[in-house]
Amino acid sequence: MAALTAENTRLVEDLVKKGRSVGILVILISQKPTGDAIPTFIRDVCPVGLSFAQKTVEAAVAALGDDIRNWPDASPVTLQDPAYVGVAVMAMQGRPGFTRIRTPYVSDADAARIAEATSHLTADPALCLDALLDTTSNTNPGDDEGPDGPAVPLSKP
Repeated sequence: MAALTAENTRLVEDLVKKGRSVGILVILISQKPTGDAIPTFIRDVCPVGLSFAQKTVEAAVAALGDDIRNWPDASPVTLQDPAYVGVAVMAMQGRPGFTRIRTPYVSDADAARIAEATSHLTADPALCLDALLDTTSNTNPGDDEGPDGPAVPLSKP
């Protein structure tokens, strides 16, 4: 299990690092952020950090990094009041400090309407990959003939 955990952690780190170049945004979510739930070496390569209200500074640090200790006025620990429902603290690479953002309220009816109206925009990634492979190669691995025709030897026997 330890080897599987280590491999999954490495894959998530690679996806966070390389995914941005191809338009993949990785969202790491944890109900109780800790250095175990979101390993710090993964958190530190995320381009955006976001945290809603936290009960402890340690939880804020786990979500946003140690720099949040230097910005006590922006700490998510101060978001405990009902007036702060939907408010989060955000950190972005290349920008000093932290910013508070408020997410808008979306009713269940509006969420259902939007999901229905945009459901045609979704696709199963496995099907997309299969379709891509079908258009780039009609052969199986190990065949002598690739998508560009038969293999040509580099030298005569």
